[in-house]
Amino acid sequence: MAQQDLDTIALTLERLTATEKLALIEQLARSLREIPRYPAPVSQYDAFRRLRQELAALPVRNPSDGWSNRNHDQLLYGDA
Repeated sequence: MAQQDLDTIALTLERLTATEKLALIEQLARSLREIPRYPAPVSQYDAFRRLRQELAALPVRNPSDGWSNRNHDQLLYGDA
Protein backbone atom coordinates (compact mmCIF):
# COMPACT_ATOMS: atom_id res chain seq x y z
CA MET A 1 0.00 0.00 0.00
CA ALA A 2 1.37 3.42 -0.91
CA GLN A 3 2.19 5.98 1.76
CA GLN A 4 -0.41 8.33 0.29
CA ASP A 5 -3.08 5.66 0.85
CA LEU A 6 -1.96 5.18 4.45
CA ASP A 7 -2.05 8.93 5.04
CA THR A 8 -5.58 9.09 3.63
CA ILE A 9 -6.70 6.26 5.90
CA ALA A 10 -5.12 7.92 8.96
CA LEU A 11 -6.79 11.24 8.14
CA THR A 12 -10.14 9.52 7.66
CA LEU A 13 -9.82 7.65 10.97
CA GLU A 14 -9.20 10.94 12.78
CA ARG A 15 -12.55 12.22 11.52
CA LEU A 16 -14.57 9.19 12.69
CA THR A 17 -16.49 9.17 15.94
CA ALA A 18 -15.89 6.41 18.47
CA THR A 19 -19.11 4.71 17.37
CA GLU A 20 -18.05 4.83 13.70
CA LYS A 21 -14.61 3.43 14.57
CA LEU A 22 -16.20 0.56 16.50
CA ALA A 23 -18.50 -0.21 13.55
CA LEU A 24 -15.46 -0.22 11.25
CA ILE A 25 -13.56 -2.58 13.56
CA GLU A 26 -16.54 -4.96 13.65
CA GLN A 27 -16.85 -4.90 9.87
CA LEU A 28 -13.12 -5.61 9.46
CA ALA A 29 -13.32 -8.49 11.97
CA ARG A 30 -16.26 -10.03 10.08
CA SER A 31 -14.38 -9.76 6.81
CA LEU A 32 -11.52 -11.81 8.29
CA ARG A 33 -13.91 -14.66 9.10
CA GLU A 34 -15.47 -14.76 5.65
CA ILE A 35 -14.39 -17.50 3.29
CA PRO A 36 -12.66 -15.91 0.31
CA ARG A 37 -14.58 -16.31 -2.90
CA TYR A 38 -12.44 -17.59 -5.72
CA PRO A 39 -13.67 -17.61 -9.28
CA ALA A 40 -15.41 -20.80 -10.29
CA PRO A 41 -13.25 -23.18 -12.34
CA VAL A 42 -15.63 -22.69 -15.26
CA SER A 43 -15.03 -18.94 -15.29
CA GLN A 44 -11.27 -19.52 -15.04
CA TYR A 45 -11.50 -21.84 -18.03
CA ASP A 46 -13.53 -19.27 -19.96
CA ALA A 47 -10.97 -16.56 -19.16
CA PHE A 48 -8.15 -18.87 -20.29
CA ARG A 49 -10.01 -19.70 -23.51
CA ARG A 50 -10.54 -15.99 -24.24
CA LEU A 51 -6.87 -15.29 -23.58
CA ARG A 52 -5.83 -18.02 -26.00
CA GLN A 53 -8.17 -16.59 -28.65
CA GLU A 54 -6.71 -13.11 -28.15
CA LEU A 55 -3.16 -14.45 -28.40
CA ALA A 56 -4.02 -16.38 -31.55
CA ALA A 57 -5.37 -13.18 -33.10
CA LEU A 58 -2.08 -11.30 -32.62
CA PRO A 59 -0.11 -10.72 -35.82
CA VAL A 60 2.75 -13.10 -36.57
CA ARG A 61 6.00 -11.49 -37.63
CA ASN A 62 8.35 -14.08 -39.04
CA PRO A 63 11.68 -12.76 -40.28
CA SER A 64 12.23 -13.10 -44.01
CA ASP A 65 15.85 -14.21 -43.51
CA GLY A 66 14.92 -17.83 -42.81
CA TRP A 67 16.12 -17.80 -39.21
CA SER A 68 13.90 -19.61 -36.77
CA ASN A 69 13.65 -19.31 -33.01
CA ARG A 70 15.54 -22.59 -32.84
CA ASN A 71 18.42 -21.11 -34.89
CA HIS A 72 18.48 -18.06 -32.67
CA ASP A 73 18.58 -20.13 -29.46
CA GLN A 74 21.29 -22.40 -30.88
CA LEU A 75 23.45 -19.38 -31.70
CA LEU A 76 22.98 -17.91 -28.21
CA TYR A 77 23.14 -21.04 -26.10
CA GLY A 78 24.87 -23.61 -28.28
CA ASP A 79 23.80 -27.18 -28.78
CA ALA A 80 22.06 -28.71 -25.81
